[in-house]
Amino acid sequence: MKAADEPAALPVYAVRTRNTHASSENRMHSDEVAASYGFKGALVPGVTVFSHMTQPLVAKHGAAWLSRGNAEVIFLKPAYDGDLLGIQSNLGRDGVYALTCVNEEGIELARMTSQMRETPPIIDARSALAPAPPREKQLVSWDLMEVGVPFPALGWNPTAAENLQWCNDVRDELPLYRDGATPLLHPGLILRQANLVLRNRFTLPAWIHTGSRIKFNSAAHAGDALEVRAIPEEKWRKSGHEFVRLYVCIRRGDQVLAEILHTAIFQPRKVT
Repeated sequence: MKAADEPAALPVYAVRTRNTHASSENRMHSDEVAASYGFKGALVPGVTVFSHMTQPLVAKHGAAWLSRGNAEVIFLKPAYDGDLLGIQSNLGRDGVYALTCVNEEGIELARMTSQMRETPPIIDARSALAPAPPREKQLVSWDLMEVGVPFPALGWNPTAAENLQWCNDVRDELPLYRDGATPLLHPGLILRQANLVLRNRFTLPAWIHTGSRIKFNSAAHAGDALEVRAIPEEKWRKSGHEFVRLYVCIRRGDQVLAEILHTAIFQPRKVT
């Protein structure tokens, strides 16, 4: 019999992942360009791997996790099209889930921690900063990635069809994303907006999502009129790569539904 203080495990979730972004503007999801950076093939997007890792949590907690869950994910190794992934999770005595994503070879690809809040969220003051006016996209560069300078806002009007397509792409069959005219939005689709608001500001020929911290303050639904805002909070160079961390918020009118700290290599080092 399991001891009362022994961590509880959620059922292992297995899914065969897919790269559904081969034609994306981010050419890191194409075989040829990914190979030029030293990878064996096109990378499955980090938001897809994150989507897989949320499935056991939402299967357990449902809409509550989408309304007051926090998560922090770090991508350690790439996933490739057709990989069979296993999501393992344990709930510690502190109420924090520790999740790992491994491939068929047992290689750990990502780690995530998550917990449910019991108190109202504290909203970051940056969520209220006015976005920059719309402007023509520019080719990303170190100098143009200005810390503390807001991006133009990205409008987002998610439909039930868009949400369903995302669920089909990431092979998530949970009914709360599929039922009714205004189903709950998939958390992976929400996190993807942090990529899109970056792409809305810059042209990025090839870049890599390395991790995110996301806080859900209230559930988002298909049919909502949403706005995505972003501000670079830090940039740095390491091992020949150029990194940025963005503060991103997703708003419905004056309500901040989600806040994200989103880290990416916006200019990767090429293999010579």
